Parts: sequence; C-alpha cells; structure tokens
Amino acid sequence: MIQLFDVNEENWLELVALRVRQEQEKFLARPVGILARGYVYRACRARVIGIANDGQTVGVALVRDMDEEPACYDLQQFMIDERFQNKGYGTKALRLILALLGQEGKYADAEVCVNKENAAALRMYENVGFIDTGYIDENLPDCLNLMYHFRQEHSMFSSIPISDFSASSGALISDFSACSDTLISDFSTPLFQDAFRQYFSEIGVSVNDWDGLFAEMNNEGDNLAFVRTDRDGKIIGFLQFKPTKFTSWFFEETCGFIREFWIASAFRRMGHGTALLALAENHFRKNNIFTSILTTDSAARFYEKHGYEKAAGCKAKNGDRVFTKRLK
Repeated sequence: MIQLFDVNEENWLELVALRVRQEQEKFLARPVGILARGYVYRACRARVIGIANDGQTVGVALVRDMDEEPACYDLQQFMIDERFQNKGYGTKALRLILALLGQEGKYADAEVCVNKENAAALRMYENVGFIDTGYIDENLPDCLNLMYHFRQEHSMFSSIPISDFSASSGALISDFSACSDTLISDFSTPLFQDAFRQYFSEIGVSVNDWDGLFAEMNNEGDNLAFVRTDRDGKIIGFLQFKPTKFTSWFFEETCGFIREFWIASAFRRMGHGTALLALAENHFRKNNIFTSILTTDSAARFYEKHGYEKAAGCKAKNGDRVFTKRLK
C-alpha cells in the first residue's frame, strides 16, 4: 500500500539514497536538493513528503504555499526512484498528496511546472486531472504550467480513506466549505451594493449618486454578479459579468464579458479569485457562451495562469489589455 510519511532526522537518509534514471536527471533536483529546498522555502510552509510502499521508501515530493496570485499549492518536486517506476506508485502517491491538500483546503488549486520533454510526467499529471493553463513563464520557456482544481475533483477525495495517510497534516482548514456564493441579477440587492461600495472605497473612487449607478446596472438588463461571503456573512468579493454580442456583416458571437472583479484585501491569496472566476466561466458554458473576455491593467499573470491569452488586434476603450479564453 502506498503511504505518505513525514521526513525527520531518523529517515531522511532513506530519501537521499533515491535515484531516477539518467535521462530524468535534467528534469528533477536530487533528493538532497529537494530537502534543501524544503529548508529554503520554509517561510512558504514548504513540506517535504516521503512516499513509501509497504514501509519501503520509494519516492519524495515537495509542496509549498504560493501566495502570489493565483494563490495555490505549488508542487515543486515529485520523484519516484528508478527501481519502482512503472508500477503505478507515482499516480497513487500523487492522488494521496492532492487528497491531503484538498482536505486541508487552504487553496482551491495546485499547480506544477513540467518540462515539455518530460512526456511520462505530463501524462501522469494529466491522467490525475491537471490541466494545461497555457501560461508560459518567461524564465522557464521550456516548461508547461499545469493546474489542478480541487473543487472540480471533490468526488475523488471521498473515495480515498483517511487511513491511507500516514503523514501528519495538522489542523484541517474548511474555509471554502463555509463560503456561500450568491448569484445577483437585481443590483438594488443590499448584498451587492455593500460589496460594490467596499470595492469602490478600496480603489479610491467616489460616487455622488449611488442609487443612479445601481439603477443603470439594472436598466442594462443583462448584468449578473456572483457575490461570495464567509460563514459570518462577511463579504469576500464579487465578480460582475454580462453577455456581450460581437457582430460583423457576416459573423456573430456572444462572449462572456467580465466587467468588475474584486476580492477584499483580507481574503486575497486564498484561492477565492480562482473560485469566483470558475463560477463565471461555468455559467457561460451552461448558457452556450464559449468565449470569456476581459480587460486588466494589473492582473495579467493571474488570468494567463487560468488560460487567458492576450487578444491580438483587440483594443479596449480604456486602454487596458484585452484577454480572452476559449471555454471548452
């Protein structure tokens, strides 16, 4: 049985003895390097996780928190010793790690950066449920950025008994399970008005006629918003969107236009932005809208990591960059 275990002064030498095949060495740090990274990234809550099969050490992984947007778990390293590869151990261990992180619940996603030439690793991550975001880090042009969405794969967690874990996970966090998401179509609703007022206050925009502003939103007729609150009813953030029709003399397409998107400062870097974005995208799909479009002047990396691309030749009247994403 595959199990995870904490690394300590009694078993760390078992990890140092692990090896991968020569052709895999260019993709992974050596185990001693993984242990060193665990120390270097300790401020990011880095965890070196041992992997065992029936008590025999077969691999090692390194996970850390990544609080820059999009906030998520960062699977820095993952290796199975060459003697134990092609036995399904890697896939089973990866599922256990994801289930452990999903139960902890600090973030809604986990990401991993994989070299394009590492076909075996790419296949394993994709089989488990990781999706290529399309984002390429300019410092790592040869690598793909893959993202795993815990909420979309929640049913997998319930199928894995807690007894399969031997690593100590500490106190579990259930912030996401305590959140509520409300779909708003009437902008006279106090919940939305409170959220929008907080948003404008934070960005320093003053409004002389609030009633007129919200009435204008209602008069457009097709504005919607998701408002997220915590268990105490405190506003976490909101995402406002609407269908927008693009036409030419011959073609027509309705896109989902994300108009306003805000997360309160106290709730940032916790994955709430990712969750709200996913709600809007799922709403588009359900309504046969398969292109999402938005503008941004400060969050390009967040959107790129979620599959958005700069729309070449498309300009926004406010001068901000335009991004689009095809929704499959």
